[in-house]
Amino acid sequence: MIVVPGWQVWAQHLPGIAMSNYAGINALYHNPAFVADSRYNVHVNVAGAQMYVGNNYVKYGAPFSMFAYITDSANDKYKNSRGQVEFPRTYLIEKLNGKPKYLNTGGDLRLPSIMFNLFHSRVGIAFSSRGRFFVNASEVTEPIARVIAKTTRPRDLRNTLYENQSGRLHMNGFGEVAFTLGGVLMNNETQFLKVGATVKRLIGLYTAHVIIDQSSFRVLPDQTWDNRKQYISVDEIHVKYAITRDAGYENVQPAWLLSNGPPGSGWGFDIGAVYEIRPDIQKFTYREKGERKQDPSKNKYKYRIAASLTDIGKIHFRNPAYVIQQETHAVNKEFRFDNFQDLDGSEGLYNAINTALEGGPSLAPNFRSVLPAAFQASVDYHHRDNIYVNALWVQNMIPKDAFGMKAESVLSVTPRYEHKWYEFSVPLSLLNHYRSPAIGLAGRAGPVWIGTDNLTAMLNIGNPRAFSFYFGLSAGLYRQGPESQIKCWPPQDSWLRRIFTKR
Repeated sequence: MIVVPGWQVWAQHLPGIAMSNYAGINALYHNPAFVADSRYNVHVNVAGAQMYVGNNYVKYGAPFSMFAYITDSANDKYKNSRGQVEFPRTYLIEKLNGKPKYLNTGGDLRLPSIMFNLFHSRVGIAFSSRGRFFVNASEVTEPIARVIAKTTRPRDLRNTLYENQSGRLHMNGFGEVAFTLGGVLMNNETQFLKVGATVKRLIGLYTAHVIIDQSSFRVLPDQTWDNRKQYISVDEIHVKYAITRDAGYENVQPAWLLSNGPPGSGWGFDIGAVYEIRPDIQKFTYREKGERKQDPSKNKYKYRIAASLTDIGKIHFRNPAYVIQQETHAVNKEFRFDNFQDLDGSEGLYNAINTALEGGPSLAPNFRSVLPAAFQASVDYHHRDNIYVNALWVQNMIPKDAFGMKAESVLSVTPRYEHKWYEFSVPLSLLNHYRSPAIGLAGRAGPVWIGTDNLTAMLNIGNPRAFSFYFGLSAGLYRQGPESQIKCWPPQDSWLRRIFTKR
């Protein structure tokens, strides 16, 4: 994970890669119906990752690009004595308008997975695994957002009473093992329909949340530090908070898939359908032993319409050996710098907060974190030869005040050049809940795929509020087209035949 103070760079939907007919397993996270009638007999994902961040509060204002930060290629004058690029919080440009702030980040580490087709690709199945991580902040009042992003240092934050403060912060990390099944329901030559579903076993490895309501605070100079530091004076606070002990994700056990031993567990589901319009199906048919067949190596549609519901479900956190939580109402409390130094992991942070608020003994954990449910729809248009244009719409379905994770809403149009050995695409998107226009670039060469949905942000053009980046390694065995009964030499597609063929 790439971490910058106030930022985490993750992505969610991969419009530059996942809409391809050669996306394989990576297409299943958009719509499980893609598992059937694939261009692969077998497809294997070795590893991959995607990264995204979006918010409505701060812009990236560093004097070097995010690409330079990731690759550690920034100018030496921006590095410390250990050769690391420094990122002071002054590089975050605030948008101060008095409105509530939000932050959405998500991470996806794609682990070894396999997909294969059966019964002449009328049925497809897949076994997949991945680790996922989400940070969602919503309805955060501006003063609280400023303290989080800028700490207590800005002078204009001090000596003012901020009343009616509120906000929600949810952090969730979990493992996912999934089974996908899909099949062809209709194939009457010019019309084609397939459906699919995914069942996910979810293992909650980490959770933390802070929910603040009807609270008030002020930032004051700390005289014990000769006013060189500040502290937060809490006049009143209504707060719920929870955190996972470090052992929850440091001691992962395979047996957790079958038992109630992990910090949390649950189930999730995806369902989807894909409809294809194939007006030129005769171009992709042939006869073999008197039987009319369709070329399995070719895409046959002019239009492909897909719709799905993804990430329907919850993770139930209730293991007191790993999860600790508290709910309290306190008045006249203080958060001081000295009390938050040399903390011992996640539990040390929890104890520091609990001590400052005099929260008392922890409560038994028992809460459910919803998955980032989304409605996803796409239309793919086959212009000619290897040229396609795709439109993708992803709409978050989780309300702002819901307890748990939230998906990122995205609208994109992506032209692409597609070949089974290579491809490239240029996503044109509205990211960050349709707030941030972006142009991206993605490609695949053999088993390697890489891309970003916001190339200008990676190059630090326009002080962006949203970033994305994805890459991976996957490969498969392609389905083969028909072979001629009478073998000829040179082969039909040979360069020798092209030279000597009369035009």
